[in-house]
Amino acid sequence: MNIIPATPAPDYKEIKKWSDDLVHSIKELKGKVILLDFWTYTCVFCLRTIPTIDELRRKYHNEGLEVVGIHSAEYEFAKKEENIQNALRMYDINTLTGFDTNNKTWEIYGNSYWPKHILIDRDGFVRYEHPGYGTVTDFDEALADLLDIPNASTIENKSSLTEQTVSDHEGSANLNIDNHNNNIQISNERNNITKMYGMHFPGMAPEICVGYTRLRRFGNNQKIKFDEYNIFSETSHIMDNVPYLKGKWFWGKEGIGVSFDNKEKNPSIVFNYNSASHVNIITGSTDGKPAAAEIMLDGKYLQEDQMGYHSKRIDGISSVDITWPFIMNIVNSQNPESHKLEIFPKTDNFYFYTFVFG
Repeated sequence: MNIIPATPAPDYKEIKKWSDDLVHSIKELKGKVILLDFWTYTCVFCLRTIPTIDELRRKYHNEGLEVVGIHSAEYEFAKKEENIQNALRMYDINTLTGFDTNNKTWEIYGNSYWPKHILIDRDGFVRYEHPGYGTVTDFDEALADLLDIPNASTIENKSSLTEQTVSDHEGSANLNIDNHNNNIQISNERNNITKMYGMHFPGMAPEICVGYTRLRRFGNNQKIKFDEYNIFSETSHIMDNVPYLKGKWFWGKEGIGVSFDNKEKNPSIVFNYNSASHVNIITGSTDGKPAAAEIMLDGKYLQEDQMGYHSKRIDGISSVDITWPFIMNIVNSQNPESHKLEIFPKTDNFYFYTFVFG
């Protein structure tokens, strides 16, 4: 974690709602060490951090640590209370969570990305910050300092070294004595979040948001307009990790919406990904009603061993049903692979936001 100059912790600003339906302030936790967890349910790195936050709360709560989640919105749909509540239930998050729908608390703590973690001492001063994904050991030293307890990581590492020495002396083989970092990594790889969405690895396909505020162009070699429907022609050559469209699509600020009012009756999104074991998408609907799409790899419907956590296969046809906007895992393979992914909307309310890989 990063040590920062001690400054009084600002109180929460414009929290629309709390997960326990009460009203809270920073001051009510004076005398406790506070971990503020700034997250959003559309950020896969935030989701991968959930097991770390749960473990920190379990490990240090009795020592005086209080964890407070602040959910700030990356997309307009993530401002809706119903969607945040769905995410809390889906990911089994029981931490007190503030719905920072206008990102005002996120802003007064100087944030510009997710996830972000702030540590506040017992006197109400901001002391440490931790940007991005992390494991328990990334927090241990700072928490030991603020809670005035021995550093758990140091103790565990010493214990591991002692056990290893005994093992070597007795001529024993590997007794499954891993250092703390390895244990945490193994734990993270086995939790439900990473089973669902996969882990980040070097060389994997990048996250790509298709709204015009983040994407400069599609792979189709043609001019298109913002906030209007555009007709996309199919192209013969497809580059890796570049989104292509076929048919009539509305290009919006955050994503793209389909239209069947065109001679192309099978509009699609096409994406050649260079390397991934988990293909995830953020998608929703334009009217809040269920939407649907079919999924194909390399021109074929998914086989059973390719099915994602949220995809289904009926009569040989692989598809997804979208009932609310969140990160859906649509393809899952044992090892990183490269494929041509095609998504065919089957309802005219289908709306697509982002590719996320693991």
